[in-house]
Amino acid sequence: MDRSIGSVLWHRTVLGDIPKATAWLRIHQLAVAEVDYRIRQILPEYWEASTPCAEWDVYEVVTHCVIENMRVPLILEGASFEQVMSVDREVVVEDPEMAWEVSWRNAVAAFSEADLEGTVALGEQVIATVEFLRIRACDLSVHAWDLSVGLAIDERIDEEVVTAALGWAQGRRDQMAQMPELFDPPIRSAFDADPQTQLLEIFGREV
Repeated sequence: MDRSIGSVLWHRTVLGDIPKATAWLRIHQLAVAEVDYRIRQILPEYWEASTPCAEWDVYEVVTHCVIENMRVPLILEGASFEQVMSVDREVVVEDPEMAWEVSWRNAVAAFSEADLEGTVALGEQVIATVEFLRIRACDLSVHAWDLSVGLAIDERIDEEVVTAALGWAQGRRDQMAQMPELFDPPIRSAFDADPQTQLLEIFGREV
């Protein structure tokens, strides 16, 4: 999954059967809920458990989600790239669960007030605000699964989230395959793979 918000290279128009802009507000909130459900089940001994996200344990996945949530209001407000990237991972150290709670609430609120027909700057690139919303929803959905595997709990992600994220990701498989520094190589799914498996394998997850 993309580890540098300023490096996202999404230029293409949305393809396939993907929900309209406002529907992504709900999908993003559902993806948040999927991550939240997993974080609420983390016992102290599981913070260092490994996950399918290369080189990241449970704590690192949560830290990533918190930091990217914290960047959302800044990006939507038009903050400079330096300000966006200055979010310090130390905000998670003292109380990761509380940091997550505050960050997701602020991110959801920021998107709900944003002009989804506008644009935002990600580093040197300008993309549609709704595309940024889609990126965040897909990022959270995949990391929810990463946490499930690390915690050895229910791995099933909300079907509405999976359907939307898969439709979005299928049109970007080739781009992602060309960015090995950001994404694990996509895996070719079996012809009878279910939608969640297809989504995860696009992001290089072995299911």
